[in-house]
Amino acid sequence: MRDSTVTAVVAVGLLVVLAGCGGLGGDTAGGLSGAPSPSIESVDAPESLGHDERATVEASVRWEGLASDGGGGESGGSASSNATLDPVRVAVRAGDATLLSENRSVPANGTMTVTATVDAAALDPGERELAVSVGEATASRTVVVKEARAATFAVSEVEAPESVGYGDDLAVTATVTNVGDLAGNQTVRIRYGSGTSANVTDARTVALDGGAEAEASVTFADVRLDGGDYPVVVTTANRTRERAVSVVHPSPYGKTTLGLYVDDAAVDRNVSDVVVAATGYWERSDERYLGYPVEYDRVDDEERADVVLRFDRVERCGVEETNETRYFGCADLLVDEPRTPMTATVDPRISDAEMNATIIHELGHVQGLEHGAEPAGLMNATSTLATHRALKVHLRADEGAVTGPVEDEVAAALDYFAGRDDIAGNDRFAWEFVDGAREAHVQITYDERGDVCFADGGGSCTVEGEYYGQEDVRLEALDEEVVAWHVGASLAPVLLEEVPPELTGDAERREREAWPG
Repeated sequence: MRDSTVTAVVAVGLLVVLAGCGGLGGDTAGGLSGAPSPSIESVDAPESLGHDERATVEASVRWEGLASDGGGGESGGSASSNATLDPVRVAVRAGDATLLSENRSVPANGTMTVTATVDAAALDPGERELAVSVGEATASRTVVVKEARAATFAVSEVEAPESVGYGDDLAVTATVTNVGDLAGNQTVRIRYGSGTSANVTDARTVALDGGAEAEASVTFADVRLDGGDYPVVVTTANRTRERAVSVVHPSPYGKTTLGLYVDDAAVDRNVSDVVVAATGYWERSDERYLGYPVEYDRVDDEERADVVLRFDRVERCGVEETNETRYFGCADLLVDEPRTPMTATVDPRISDAEMNATIIHELGHVQGLEHGAEPAGLMNATSTLATHRALKVHLRADEGAVTGPVEDEVAAALDYFAGRDDIAGNDRFAWEFVDGAREAHVQITYDERGDVCFADGGGSCTVEGEYYGQEDVRLEALDEEVVAWHVGASLAPVLLEEVPPELTGDAERREREAWPG
């Protein structure tokens, strides 16, 4: 009996001690099997982060069995705690990096929000686990940390007008954006045109931080391209962007260079140099007389030609004609828009000098000039000795060489006309000697005997020269002292608006010898 009583007292005392240590009670967290435990209901975080982005990780935690209306449980808040439960260890990790580690009291309402900031700059690129632990409860999710993108220069915008006039300046501004994450510098090139017509600016270096942008501007001075659309191309090491800008060309042909096909099968000599000289005249004088630029490029295929120059006899040319009308050439007149091709025809029998003037005249028509337009001498409807600048003269002797005194007399007569201001159809007169009839507009033949003009010899007259339409002023059996007068009397009706009395047949011998004074 004594032993039993002692044992019972010891057991009761042990229970009291244990109760005082908090080891009893169904609402405690001291380790009894009925204590509430946390569960992590959700972990919210972005699916991915840029290499230098920051984001918030947020986890929702709940203790089952605790009241849910006892106030908020935000991290760091002032909500009341459950005094019957021990604090819990709260931790948030991103890979091997610890974002949060602390002890927290269990909220009285049984809910807690855990937040932490994740900095991608502190993490290696790739998939990283975001782990949240509250007491024994754990939860995680994966976030992808993106690798820093290298500097990549994109052309986000190209500013330029829709069109530019021929000869005007073209201003272009390009906006370049670094769509990468890292800073860098690249060469930016801006080009206008394509192929052989491309205008390339000097390259310029642009430095940009990640995400930054800058403008690159250039002015293409004096744009001289054929009419049409051309690309403005902006290029970096990574990207290219372009937009079209039209050139408005002043030529009715819409371009500067015209393809010229030459059909010279009917010519008995090589006239390539004559053609080059004639087209060269317009290439030098285009802006002055046409108001637009022109260049000629000889082509071998008539179907590719803008203009066809054909050598053939011209019987009529759409104008009123008489029995005495002789045509050196004829051409299509450009009105509004050119036909394809425009055609000019030139008689192959005329001298090279006359051929040069005729080609210039007929090309003037295919370029839009009518008779009487400037240059007036070349665009005159009728070719005369007065319309040529300069008049090319071939002086020859019927036998032997021309003597010095005869040449001086002829030169004096021509200089007389060069000094007058009443030249018919022209504002001035110039002349030069040439070596042969082929290079001449007119011939002057000195014949010491001669019977072409008069059967009994002596005097002067004008006859057909060596080439079609060429005149030959013959001086037959004349004293050297009157050679100048006979040249003047022969040319005055053609060169002057009115023949002066001293150059008519009424002039006496003494007057003839003294002329031109």
